[in-house]
Amino acid sequence: MSPNRPPGGFIRSVTGALATTVLLVVGGACSSSPASTPPSPPKDVTVAGTVVTTAGSSNEADVVVPEPIKATWTTMGAKELGLELVQVGGDAKTSTVSADLTGDAAAQVAKLTDTMNALDATAPDRSALAGLGAIKSDAGDPVWVFSPMLDTVAPLDFNQLAFDESPGTVVKAVKKADKLPNLKGREVTFVVTPVAGEQEPLSKLQIGYQRAVWEGLAKAAGAKRVTFFDGTGTTAGGGSIPAVPIPNPSDKINKDAETNTCTLPSPALFVSDQATLIDKKATLKALKDCVGEVSNSTKIIVEGHTAGVAGADNTFAKDLSTRRATEVAALLRELKVPAPNITKVVGYGSSKPIVKPASDPRNRAVVVTFSTTG
Repeated sequence: MSPNRPPGGFIRSVTGALATTVLLVVGGACSSSPASTPPSPPKDVTVAGTVVTTAGSSNEADVVVPEPIKATWTTMGAKELGLELVQVGGDAKTSTVSADLTGDAAAQVAKLTDTMNALDATAPDRSALAGLGAIKSDAGDPVWVFSPMLDTVAPLDFNQLAFDESPGTVVKAVKKADKLPNLKGREVTFVVTPVAGEQEPLSKLQIGYQRAVWEGLAKAAGAKRVTFFDGTGTTAGGGSIPAVPIPNPSDKINKDAETNTCTLPSPALFVSDQATLIDKKATLKALKDCVGEVSNSTKIIVEGHTAGVAGADNTFAKDLSTRRATEVAALLRELKVPAPNITKVVGYGSSKPIVKPASDPRNRAVVVTFSTTG
């Protein structure tokens, strides 16, 4: 961040427009409101960084700016610098305004925070990735992202990823879709807003997965440094959109008497990208309840599956599903199921989906099928 910015470092209140009226995208419509006036006076602002924020929801808390970031912005204001604010509505469309940090730093930061919290989502297609793609500040300028980081727009849709798809595969899919932003030389800071309302909190493993995905994307986009802050807000935001489904390690194993199957939801039971069980004891108990008594004539087939995601490597997926199926077969042996009764252990990857479409997260599972003869 340099206080000596060339004239090209200026932006107006809305990208591509000369008017100073603030326009915010709310649920796909533009509106001007005194409550959403950003901290930008009717003058040019020397931009030295970008803030990206996604529209708020009652399923997460309002944005609270961490103290270290406030301190950085205060220093920028003292150098007569400002920020570019990129907001992403619930329709995944972006709008850009300038944010002045000069003068009363505390007041300017408070106004900027109010502006971020004033945009509520009324459509469920939020995309921090789209916000990163809309950055116009100079190359190398820092970026701060305020969001729950649970995008619901392809190719980065956490409804489909189910916290199970390999982070490396996710990055490849974003590249293949030509949606990777240009973050070359930038320091990127993610401030993950806390959950609220109906949104289930992430487990430590799921948080690790989420961070691995975003760090992988930022690094692939050229970021020189990636930092995460856990948000501290407690007041639920506005916006009427559904929560993102989060696999729960205590999910019941589904037993289907008609097809004689027990289906183990792998995103809930296995560590992401591994054949390691999150809670082996709990899974063993649930599998015992599902399997019940096995007679000498019962034949068992264990099949591993993954969901088909654009850009996915089915070679890896097949290997992973095979290892997970093998782990479940080992659990059956611990339940005293005789080895000869387990007639087949196989992994199909995404080549043999359980349900349509192949990308449905329910395809990430291990299916145990029983058949009794004689």
